[in-house]
Amino acid sequence: MNAPLLSARGLRAFVGTRSLLAEVDVELRPGEVTAVLGESGSGKTTLGLALQGESRRGVALAGTVELRGTDLIGVPAAQRRAARAGVIGYLPQHPAAALNPLRKVGRVMAELARAPEAIPEALEAARFDAALLDRYPHQLSGGQQQRAVLAQAVLNRPDVLVLDEPATGLDAITKSEAVEALSRMSGRGTAILLLTHDLGLVRRTADTVLVLHDGRIVERGQHVLTAPTHEHTRALLAAEPRPPAAADTEPAEGGLRASGLSKVAKNGDRLLDGIDLAVPPGRCVAVVGRSGSGKTTLARCLAGLTRPSAGRVLLDGVALAADVRHRGRRTQVQYIHQDARASFDEFRPVLAQIARTARLTRGVSTAQARTEAEQVLASVGLERAQADRRPAALSGGQLQRAAVARALLAEPAVIICDEITTGQDLIHRAELLDLLAATLRTTSAGMVLISHDLGAVAALADEVHVLDAGRCVEHAPTAALLARPRTAVARSLVDSADLARGRTEEPG
Repeated sequence: MNAPLLSARGLRAFVGTRSLLAEVDVELRPGEVTAVLGESGSGKTTLGLALQGESRRGVALAGTVELRGTDLIGVPAAQRRAARAGVIGYLPQHPAAALNPLRKVGRVMAELARAPEAIPEALEAARFDAALLDRYPHQLSGGQQQRAVLAQAVLNRPDVLVLDEPATGLDAITKSEAVEALSRMSGRGTAILLLTHDLGLVRRTADTVLVLHDGRIVERGQHVLTAPTHEHTRALLAAEPRPPAAADTEPAEGGLRASGLSKVAKNGDRLLDGIDLAVPPGRCVAVVGRSGSGKTTLARCLAGLTRPSAGRVLLDGVALAADVRHRGRRTQVQYIHQDARASFDEFRPVLAQIARTARLTRGVSTAQARTEAEQVLASVGLERAQADRRPAALSGGQLQRAAVARALLAEPAVIICDEITTGQDLIHRAELLDLLAATLRTTSAGMVLISHDLGAVAALADEVHVLDAGRCVEHAPTAALLARPRTAVARSLVDSADLARGRTEEPG
């Protein structure tokens, strides 16, 4: 067996008396992919940082992390960075935070590259289009940002790759390509640590699986996905969504309707081209497509956050103002951002921010708003003690669920969900989908689901629209489209998704 490139022994992380990691042992060996599964808040991101000798502010580390004979714990920062330089590549959970907003992607990569051939090789590995190198980060979609940071992480062929949710924001086609890229990198000897909620990604890439629960590894090995022994592992594997029964009632009249929505960027690029969309009360319409196809632009136009170049949005037959600031104090269309962390004020407790939504949109008292906020947060799996913290103290998945709670508290007519399952572990993803399904059943709210997660689409959506280069190229009832996609784009998305594999690899 190959000697480990990086190993941790008795690794601990804590804030005061609160333990985040407890006696964790990990070995990363050349050519092997080690996957870490666990709930949001279980310690995966803390582990990914700790294996580089790093931690978030206020978090202390203990134990040993050895990289080529150097213990990264407790050494001066300069020595730690020197030991890691060119040896460890890191993809953080939130790629936007790793990109310099003031610099074009290509210029940064040119400075980091050790040889001219390193850039095209990294772009190929990350499936990042070279034509996008001349753009700033804000000009990229979420999936494109993810691939840009991945390209930076694999630049110069590091010996160890630490990837925190590398499939976040990736469409099914690009994710399938990323799986192939990971296989190529591990095949040439790279040791890869995969921190992820994506069970399909783990099945297709991992040599060994660790299950992290409350900061402890409760199960490890190659058997984890096929013959789990720990009850928490079994709960994770049992939480994948299943398609609901088809709706047996006619949709109600009214709801949200978009007519001829188009959007042209300042540089002349056509981001949307004549989109028509109808979202009846109590129904869910999904919008899918490759990264950069216009999904988030459409969502922002519906929510009044981006002004369309042409077309209009109506609610119950009444035209809505193109700018959300002119739609009145009670916002009837609630938008749940793809980047949940950026949608919260970093200096105020999450609970206070969510309670404020009830006060502003429905005029309830401060005390009543706080009570309602605690109740809706509990429904998405967040305890009061967690919600009373600032956003930086919560995981990405926890903040996504908090953002959903905030939208529900406004009691909107329409909820627009932009990639809300990307940061969710399997258990909380299932709970979140159940909550949204119950909202559709018990209220008159309509829902627009922007997602690369075809499992979530199958579980929630009544109808699917497929976007490609800003145009709707196909739309049909969900079951029909997933079973018999007509266009090449839709077929590629469905064929590349784990959903298309028929769940043949379910654990016994």
